[in-house]
Amino acid sequence: MQDLTMIRVIRRAMGCEFELLLCGEDRRHLLAAAEEAFEEVHRLEEQLSVFRPDSEISYINALAVKEWVRVEPRLYGLLQTAACLSAETEGAFDITAGRLIDLWSSSESIPADIPKTTGEIVFDPDENAVRFSNPDMKLNLGAIGKGYAAQQIAELLVDRGVENALISAGASTVYALGSPPDEDAWAVGIRSPVNQCERITSVLLRNQALSTSGSHERFVEIDGRRYSHLIDPRTGRPAEGLLLASVIASDPVEGEALSTAFFIFGLEKAQEYCEAHPDVGAVFVREDWQGLGPEVIKIGGVSQ
Repeated sequence: MQDLTMIRVIRRAMGCEFELLLCGEDRRHLLAAAEEAFEEVHRLEEQLSVFRPDSEISYINALAVKEWVRVEPRLYGLLQTAACLSAETEGAFDITAGRLIDLWSSSESIPADIPKTTGEIVFDPDENAVRFSNPDMKLNLGAIGKGYAAQQIAELLVDRGVENALISAGASTVYALGSPPDEDAWAVGIRSPVNQCERITSVLLRNQALSTSGSHERFVEIDGRRYSHLIDPRTGRPAEGLLLASVIASDPVEGEALSTAFFIFGLEKAQEYCEAHPDVGAVFVREDWQGLGPEVIKIGGVSQ
């Protein structure tokens, strides 16, 4: 048997750096698989980005308010998954909150009146078609798109015979396929939201995802105060109370959605969710607690 080799390939896509660490016996095969994976990421960006007027999501947003729109089968499945996760999290995760995101990202003052712009995606499984329940709805897959990309990359790599890889989609989602040479799992660090040069902890992942949501890198500043870029779809206002929420789950799509939901609805409901889903774990950093500084809290199955 040949010695295993490891390659690292980094490309920019979806507004962040995607990094692949691939393990295998044939370097050329690994490089070819990596190139194919990045081609898939760029295809997904063209399909999912709300910033591209010619993307499929922009097309759906333009037409589904007034008529049924047929959707590419895999994207149709993703929208169904997102709708289920929204129901499970009582609306804390909601891809129909695009108008709210636009409102806060462009505001120079706190909006006095926040309209009801979320709603439901109505599905027609016979035609793979969707339409919107609210004419003011707009889809934004920013809280699930990178997890979906990581999922699709992992499936592609497995199809190409790559059994061990670490897939990183910026600071949002990491998926660990298999394990590195001579190890049982990949060790992945979680950076402090207070000091990005420090790690608050590390977790061991094997065929699992780690997804993180926080306000330390992206925020809106209004009248000298920073507000989270993560908007609670139920209230229409930025989430408060946490600095960071990281979720460990077997599915990177679920993990990224849950990291947003947990950041928004906080520790108590996150605890309830993890108790009902033993395969899900979480790490939180809470804002200054009783003058003692940021507090790190771990819930559920977190392997270190």
